[in-house]
Amino acid sequence: MIVTDHFVYIHVSRTGGTFLNRLILSQFPDARMLQYHGHLENLPSVYSNLPVIGFVRNPWDWYVSMFNDYRRKPQYVFRTLSNGGQLDFSDTVTRFLNLGDGSMESQELLRQLIEMAPETIDPGQTVGKNLPGINKKHFASYPTDLGYYSWLFELMFRSKAKQHIHYGYFENLREDALRIFEEIGVKITKSIIAYLKLEPSANKSARPEEYSDIYGIELRELLAMREQALIERFGYEF
Repeated sequence: MIVTDHFVYIHVSRTGGTFLNRLILSQFPDARMLQYHGHLENLPSVYSNLPVIGFVRNPWDWYVSMFNDYRRKPQYVFRTLSNGGQLDFSDTVTRFLNLGDGSMESQELLRQLIEMAPETIDPGQTVGKNLPGINKKHFASYPTDLGYYSWLFELMFRSKAKQHIHYGYFENLREDALRIFEEIGVKITKSIIAYLKLEPSANKSARPEEYSDIYGIELRELLAMREQALIERFGYEF
């Protein structure tokens, strides 16, 4: 979570956040990182009048990126749900999608996650590499009807302050970032334009280019069911 005098940026994992963090921190002199992967509900009230920027990604593509990125990190959620990295893509993603289904397996996985998750997230702690911005309380109230990505997305943006949120699409990251800056009245400098045009992508996962080749029919349909609300809200298709 980064704040500037003009907006707040919420970084959802695997939605272009490293690229955008660098853009904001390098191009806005007043930008301050409050918490890596910080949640909107934890935004200090002094900033509650600011518009919020966030990005969303096609859920089928998000899980491919997540799997290939998280498996190279000592990230405890992935390590738990992938059985220490031993499970393949299909079995691992199935566990992510079914985490709230009430089965004995999912209940045991949630128990392990609650046990490993921190009680609180220290705002000064860098959580990006090893820890998502999730604590014990979050896992203890995991919903029954959402896949992991939809749950994480909702968790990142929920807030009692009801800020206006400007969403961009990961698939149109550079153009949408510029569009949103213009919408909220940010002065667009030549260096911002140059960054958006010329800066290479950041933190890319080593993954197959086409996500459609990775999914079997059952996993594809399970994801469509578990991530239905987000898919319909943002108009995604397989």
